[in-house]
Amino acid sequence: MSIEINVETKDAVAEVSVAGTIDEQGAEQLKTALSALAVDSLREVRIDFTAVSFIGSSGIGKLLLFYKNIAVHGGRLEVYGLSAAIHELFLELKLDTIFTVRAA
Repeated sequence: MSIEINVETKDAVAEVSVAGTIDEQGAEQLKTALSALAVDSLREVRIDFTAVSFIGSSGIGKLLLFYKNIAVHGGRLEVYGLSAAIHELFLELKLDTIFTVRAA
């Protein structure tokens, strides 16, 4: 199953909206989309998960790799619009101590 990803960049902020199920294939699509961002010129990346119903370990791994990449360049990552289940998972994994996490 594939996911849909839209990216809009304004000034030094990128808004990324993701829709679908982030399984292994979706994680690769997410990695490709995030890798295309010019992180050295961004101060913040906001990822909207409002339409994400599931994220697997590979998707979480891709988010962590992206966070590491943007943090090296002084940028921030925020993932918002999380469903209750995904928000709880992110809190259990303590991802909220690494980057900003907000429920829907």
